[in-house]
Amino acid sequence: MCGISGIYNYRNQIIDSKKIIDKIIKLQHNRGPDDNGNWMSECNKVNFGHNRLSIIDLSSNAKQPFTSNDKKITLTYNGEIYNFKEIKSELIKKKVFFRSNSDTEVIIEAYKYWGIDFIKKLRGMFAFGLWDDVKKELFLARDPFGIKPLYYTKKNNIYYFASTINSILSVDNLSFKKSDKGIVSYYLWGNIQEPHTLYEDINSIQRGTYKIINHKGNEKDISYADIKNEIINTEKIDFSDENETKEYLKNIINETVEYHQVSDIPVTCLLSSGIDSSVILASISDKNKSNCSALTLDFDYKKKDNETIIAKKTALKNNFSHKIENFNIDNNYELIEKFFKEMDSPTNDGLNNYIVSHFAKRNQSKVIISGVGADELFYGYTSFKRIPKINNLIKHIPHMSLFNKFLKSGFYNVLKKLKLNTKYSGILEYGKDLSSAFYLQRSLFLPHEIKEMISPNTFRNGFEELNLLENLYNDVKDIEDKKLSILYLEIKHYLCSKILKDSDWVSMSNSVEMRTPFVDWFFF
Repeated sequence: MCGISGIYNYRNQIIDSKKIIDKIIKLQHNRGPDDNGNWMSECNKVNFGHNRLSIIDLSSNAKQPFTSNDKKITLTYNGEIYNFKEIKSELIKKKVFFRSNSDTEVIIEAYKYWGIDFIKKLRGMFAFGLWDDVKKELFLARDPFGIKPLYYTKKNNIYYFASTINSILSVDNLSFKKSDKGIVSYYLWGNIQEPHTLYEDINSIQRGTYKIINHKGNEKDISYADIKNEIINTEKIDFSDENETKEYLKNIINETVEYHQVSDIPVTCLLSSGIDSSVILASISDKNKSNCSALTLDFDYKKKDNETIIAKKTALKNNFSHKIENFNIDNNYELIEKFFKEMDSPTNDGLNNYIVSHFAKRNQSKVIISGVGADELFYGYTSFKRIPKINNLIKHIPHMSLFNKFLKSGFYNVLKKLKLNTKYSGILEYGKDLSSAFYLQRSLFLPHEIKEMISPNTFRNGFEELNLLENLYNDVKDIEDKKLSILYLEIKHYLCSKILKDSDWVSMSNSVEMRTPFVDWFFF
């Protein structure tokens, strides 16, 4: 887990790229405090930076940016490839030589042997920049769920990329205008939906895609893993009975948890009283328990709401070393101020993971395992039951424009005055369709509320560019099953654009790697 950065000056213009990358390396120090590197290509057009958090192959042999033995391929990479040993064994059988025990070198040699299609073999979370000196092409890629971030911009015929938005903003003599759609996206969702950011000319590489930039600066985006296509095209498995179904599920959960244990340093499981983290703990094999412990936060809630009670029992039942850390908000204002200071993109979430990452770091832990993603895959959210109920209720109510206008004005003002949930004012307008009801469920504010908060021009331009309702409808129009439709919307708009994005920056701000066994392409 690391911080990456790079510049592709394909026209070889006069800039001090080394100085720019050095500055970014300092800014991304928390993402990789163990080591760093700054590499320049012989043609002086490509410059890569790297901040290293050492987890696999702790030696200097795995230092990045990493150049192949034949000097033809250079990589700056952030993430973990959990099946790298299997890919490496396959390559060794094909007479490929390795000088390190890192997953970084496996990426390079796999690319050299199979070409860019090697990316489909990778089981893990990753974002990388790869320079092919033979083809004179830059590859920028992200994992299927976009667990690891990768932002880029093209300014004055020069490409810049980095793990954080603030790193790109730090480049001298570059100016970035605030994005209307980015601003409106935050008010709609409580975060900025990918691939947008708060700035017009900075975007994220799309999850499950790689971007190829050739020597002329021409771009080509290729999708190699599409979540929606998997949902639509996956064939059913016919199990003989419920026991066989459970056994199959148990096996694939055990498998993904096993893969997510790959580490040369100890691992910490985040343990709440919830099903997801408890299942992960129970799935860890005896051989891995010696390298693993559990961590629970105690917020001093009353007995029935205090998660430490069940967490203690779970850890004890599974014979796990378990630590409970007490968090009192009155004594931790500095930590909360730090959370806001280090925030890379506006969000109304992530504080819980920031706090637990802080305590993990304080306990000398670099790798933590989270149950993120289980609620999406196993229909855990209230949205899976609530949205169909809203749809069924509203379809029996005739859509009267005057009544809808009353709800969005008079009724809305009453709700606001009484400090009640103002979303009820939009139930008639957004409740009929599954996709718009999902927005009603997940939104921070409704459009008629946002108009009161920002300038009319910003709202109008941003809302039109986002094309919210039509895009939500198109997201699910080809998915027949209602629960699977909600599942896809939850993954795309909540898990990928909010939860995973926040999980990355809050953990990496504390120099901690967060792993998510349920958010795994092979498991999915």
